[in-house]
Amino acid sequence: MMTTPPVQHAMRIMRWIATVIGVLLLTIYFGWAFESRNMLQLGPEHGIRLEHEFRARQEDETDWPGYLAIEERLAAEIAEKIIDSDRPDSLVDRYSTGSLSSPLRYPADWNRSFQITVPSARGVAVLLHGLSDSPYSMLATAQTLAGAGFNVVVPRMPGHGFAVGGLLQARWEDWTAAVRIALRHAAGLAGANQFLVIAGYSNGGLLAIDYALDCDEPGDAPCPDGIVLMSPAIAVSSAAIVTNLHPVLSWMPYFEQFQWLSILPEIDPFKFTSFPKRAAWEIYRVSRRTHKRLANPAEAARLPPILTFQSVVDNTVTARAIVTLLYDRLTAEDSKLVVYDINRSSTAQHLMRAQLRDVVEYLETMAPIDFAVTVLRNRDPSTNELDAYTLAAGETRFMVQPTDLAWPPGIYSLSHIAIPFRPDDVVYGDGTANNGDYLKLGALAPRGEAGVLMLTSDFFLRARHNPFYAFQAQALTEWIETL
Repeated sequence: MMTTPPVQHAMRIMRWIATVIGVLLLTIYFGWAFESRNMLQLGPEHGIRLEHEFRARQEDETDWPGYLAIEERLAAEIAEKIIDSDRPDSLVDRYSTGSLSSPLRYPADWNRSFQITVPSARGVAVLLHGLSDSPYSMLATAQTLAGAGFNVVVPRMPGHGFAVGGLLQARWEDWTAAVRIALRHAAGLAGANQFLVIAGYSNGGLLAIDYALDCDEPGDAPCPDGIVLMSPAIAVSSAAIVTNLHPVLSWMPYFEQFQWLSILPEIDPFKFTSFPKRAAWEIYRVSRRTHKRLANPAEAARLPPILTFQSVVDNTVTARAIVTLLYDRLTAEDSKLVVYDINRSSTAQHLMRAQLRDVVEYLETMAPIDFAVTVLRNRDPSTNELDAYTLAAGETRFMVQPTDLAWPPGIYSLSHIAIPFRPDDVVYGDGTANNGDYLKLGALAPRGEAGVLMLTSDFFLRARHNPFYAFQAQALTEWIETL
């Protein structure tokens, strides 16, 4: 069948448009790849291939002691391939012997899995750290739960803790397998038959939800009686799909930096500062899998009560998704959401890109809801003092309770990374801790000319500790008592 001239003309136009769009996309892609070459040069810690790291295929043959043995082999491998390599002297390089940020400077290497046991345990908790973090990020919460009578297990997720290049190798299946190993171990500890809690920070929160949807009690994967989330990565941007297009070019040595979203000096003893695109893709895969299951009411009904701590502003995850994708689908009673509002007495709020809606007013428009909410909020816009605004499940109005809390000077909000850390944390705290010669990242505020430092001002200005951690710890212990 012959096409008419107008149809032929339209098809030519469509082919021309498709060609233009294709050329434009290729130009953008290659421009992005060439731009990556302006990032810092990769070091041994970025390109290392860890021979001894745990893989999901090893799950059936690996118990908790076996997992710890893997970490011993990894430590030896890192010492051979990175720490013993020729490195320039640096007081802030985590791999340099004698550096202020060397993990070896601390009483324990919190980059590894650890466990806290208590006498007469009334329960067991398994704590899951976030992406690019280490078990250290769960230390304060582990100590809080241990103080409440829980034996605590904190596994290191594969790809973490030793060298950032490990995140190029890690897959989400490795993470979920490590979670199951930790839960099986926890199930054999004293108190496990009384109460089991899973707590997760950031990506660890997503993994906690994923596990709870998968557990097969009375099988070998015990189901939790409660879940605690801190800045949970419930929603991950679909831009991760675009970032994972790098392999078209990044396999070539000329474009090896194209594998990375950021390449920065590794100056943090317990968190990677560089970030590979592959890691973003893996967490996106977990989130899509979890969203599909949460959309099924029968699946969501499997979840136990959940307690979440979240800053109303979060540059890493979507805070609102915690309600729309998770809490709105819960059926278990006693779930609670704790929200840290911005400092509404700070002059910095007038410099914000968007004026944030009052979270208390917003939640009242949604009421009644099936879960409780507490908002830590300024008593009024003229003071840094805070009140706790609580909306009980099924109610329509917030109740106000005064607190003795106040925003510290100069802080206009919390952040994604601040939630799990105490103010006296020796690494990320406010600098008041004076029990060691460490690099105090939470208190660093270097000033000088722009463009001189390899790290941007965002690295130093982002809040790294939670000034209201004592409030959070009390809320956690009180919530557990209600279950």
